[in-house]
Amino acid sequence: MFKKRQASILVSSLILLGLLGGVMVLQNITFNAQLKSRSQMIILTKLDQIQLQASLAYHKSHHQNDKFGHVKTTVVKNNIVIELGNKTYTRELLV
Repeated sequence: MFKKRQASILVSSLILLGLLGGVMVLQNITFNAQLKSRSQMIILTKLDQIQLQASLAYHKSHHQNDKFGHVKTTVVKNNIVIELGNKTYTRELLV
């Protein structure tokens, strides 16, 4: 009877530890998704700021190529091509 009690405690403990481990994995997945979402929001905000700056600069000077810090912008027709890091984004030229 004593061995059955020890075995049931061991099995219950292993099940509980397994559930806690699963919860931690799910929590980690959720946290990583939140971080990815936030980083995308930060990039979109930077692109909005650059789009506004590039549009204002183009309307003032009509230069097609500009640099804003480490960001290069090129106006092509009614679009702004933004080179941010190693990625290229296209945004509409604001009127």
